[in-house]
Amino acid sequence: MYSIINKTRNRLAVSLAIALVGATVPAGAFAVSPSPTPAIHQLLQASQSHPVVAIPGDNIDVTLKTGRTRVSVLGPVIPQVTADALPGTFTFTFRQESGRTLISVHDLGILDGDDTLIRPIHFDDGSTSFYLSKGQKRTVKITTFMAVGTGTMRWAPLNHYVIDWQFVEETA
Repeated sequence: MYSIINKTRNRLAVSLAIALVGATVPAGAFAVSPSPTPAIHQLLQASQSHPVVAIPGDNIDVTLKTGRTRVSVLGPVIPQVTADALPGTFTFTFRQESGRTLISVHDLGILDGDDTLIRPIHFDDGSTSFYLSKGQKRTVKITTFMAVGTGTMRWAPLNHYVIDWQFVEETA
């Protein structure tokens, strides 16, 4: 986990350095393309005793008491407008590797660009939870209105934090 945190800090330091010297970046340069199959940035291992920090696009194998689930997230995808707060859509893909796991929207939390905690109440399809058994896969989305800037999404199944995804929601 130490190397992942350092990698994230290095990315943030480079972004800050670019901002301080006045370099400009084209609008949408950090936007995630809405690809139906995410490119694998890296494959990480996480558990309740060894949570990880990830970025959108990473695949994470999460080992829980109830089984092993591979999860990835893409987003946020936002409209190309300028504003202080915008709706952003995250796309999650869960694939059950072993066992049976409850996936609940109540296990997700978002800290937006203003450090406001957002607790989603349902997935975009209206469901709040579902079970996955070995070999099953499901993709769900969460759309929420949030402040632009650097944010974090946390997944804490069974009340134990396992993944923080760090993201940037930016305007055009």
